[in-house]
Amino acid sequence: MECGLQALIFQSCATLIDMKLKQKITPLTLFIILCLIWPLATFAKESPATPFPLGETSEWMGTYFKGKKLGFSFAKMNVTVTGITINSKVFFRLKSGGVDQSTTFNQVTHLTPDLRLKDFSLVQEILGQRQKVDGHIENGKLVYRVVGLGFDKTKSIAFPPNVAPASTFLLNIVRDGLQVGKKGKFPIFMEAFQMLVDMEYKILRKESFKYEGKAVDTFVIYHQVAGMESTLWVTANGTVMKEMTANGFESRKEPEHIALDLGDEAMTVSSLITFSLVKPGRDIPHPGKKRRMKMKLSKMRSPDLIPQDHRQKVLRSEKSADGTYSSVLLVNSESGEVARPVARPVSGFARPEFLEDTAEVQSKHPLIRTLAKELVGETKDAWKASKQINLWVFSNLKKEMVDSVSALNALRTRKGECQSHTYLFTALARAAGIPTKIVNGLVYSPQFQGFLYHAWPEVYVGEWRALDPTFGQDTVDATHIKLSEGGKEDQLKLMEFVGRVQIELIEN
Repeated sequence: MECGLQALIFQSCATLIDMKLKQKITPLTLFIILCLIWPLATFAKESPATPFPLGETSEWMGTYFKGKKLGFSFAKMNVTVTGITINSKVFFRLKSGGVDQSTTFNQVTHLTPDLRLKDFSLVQEILGQRQKVDGHIENGKLVYRVVGLGFDKTKSIAFPPNVAPASTFLLNIVRDGLQVGKKGKFPIFMEAFQMLVDMEYKILRKESFKYEGKAVDTFVIYHQVAGMESTLWVTANGTVMKEMTANGFESRKEPEHIALDLGDEAMTVSSLITFSLVKPGRDIPHPGKKRRMKMKLSKMRSPDLIPQDHRQKVLRSEKSADGTYSSVLLVNSESGEVARPVARPVSGFARPEFLEDTAEVQSKHPLIRTLAKELVGETKDAWKASKQINLWVFSNLKKEMVDSVSALNALRTRKGECQSHTYLFTALARAAGIPTKIVNGLVYSPQFQGFLYHAWPEVYVGEWRALDPTFGQDTVDATHIKLSEGGKEDQLKLMEFVGRVQIELIEN
């Protein structure tokens, strides 16, 4: 969210307290939100052929959620004859159960004079957990290295010259000229997720903006990335005055001393619950025992957003008068036993990424591999081995609203929320030779009488089976609604739903 997305920062669990089980907004989802409210002070060009004015400038922004100070961002840009350097920082202050859950993102980006990426370095810190991503352009490719706890790997992807870094895309819009009615689309690279996505924008109107008692003329720019939407107020010379999302997040230009003044009280995670809580209209008694549910999901941007599998089917979809779509969804609980047991390591599986060692799921780390071997022992049946791992993770991780950015961190701290449980389960299962994918979606919370965002794993044991190590369920109940699955690219799809989707129960 939990965005990958992270990934987009922000790939999502909100607080869920049920039978003393707790979860919260995941680091991926938090970073996806950060990506939406990460403004950058820029300079306009007189024409596409004119260079940016030489020199250095910096801007401070205060970040708010529904009027309450959440953090700040800072951006400094230095333009020289050889290129552009941007230093940016985002800080969020949050508390959960008295625990400081502050989150910091620092990035240095180097661009050519015509805004092509040279290199970048991004450091993400959450609860003392650190991950660094460094990248540089080499022969038309982006070569990047990801370093985190128990993980150090270098990869590369094709990188066309028209791609803009996510942290600096506004430079491209301003360079090409601000004109009401103008719209465009170009690819951006999300540094935190190491992937390419399309960004669309439209300059809606001109509007007067009041700053420190003075009226400032701005252009209002709407943009969206992978379903994430926000609106910017930008001056003619490219200075961002304000950015807002439809969900109540806002970032606005402030003097440094005001931006840094976060007050005495940190925002609590529970205060963000309303951001993700989806009320179905009536209570669902005993959700953990639900075997079948029919519901209507509405306010979606597309009729084909909801994934379908052996557990959930879209019965019908229709377009509403406001242009959004609704779908009637039938969800069943997972069944008991598999039809044809298979041995582990599972052979002949066509999706190697579900056995992959990643920065979040360190399935090849010696500690993970040793524990996996101890847990499954001589068990050859892949499904039985999965249940043994599921029971251990459920029993050995304390249910606390504490983020873990990786499986290894969850193993070492022995505590965390849904993402911590899911990362650790996934790493152990993959180490045992069982293909496993991470699923994000919604699950019902009796405590809040609504659906909250949640993460759980699915294993391939001759067929896909969903478990929930946070709840200790070998067969997930029917309130588990899958909205995205797979890697970081798929987890970004979750943002098509967060703060937007509505649920109406038909049969429960």
